[in-house]
Amino acid sequence: MERVQFITHRGTKVLKVDLSHGASVEDNIGTLHKVKTVISTKPPRSLLILMDVTKTRFNISAVEELKNFSKFITPFVKASAVMGAVGIIYDAVVRLVGRDIARFDTEEQALDWLAEQ
Repeated sequence: MERVQFITHRGTKVLKVDLSHGASVEDNIGTLHKVKTVISTKPPRSLLILMDVTKTRFNISAVEELKNFSKFITPFVKASAVMGAVGIIYDAVVRLVGRDIARFDTEEQALDWLAEQ
């Protein structure tokens, strides 16, 4: 399964980033680098992003990488949604990112919301 891919939902293009289900910390950092490469070619405030962090593994270096990643992508993001982030994990991600991120339980819910943005 591709961890970084554009998908179309209800005629709307969404960048799906999959950091879920036990990928290693190193793999997740590599995925974030790949996203930066993809995003850097897009116009400002043009992207809808869905990130799946269900059962994601992070450590201190990954958290630092996530902060840098978030700062880099923010100018390109129109709206973003996350799945799999609960409670204090979600709160920490939002605090790290420094922007609003809508939280959903299912991919379908997240994609429906992103398609309306």
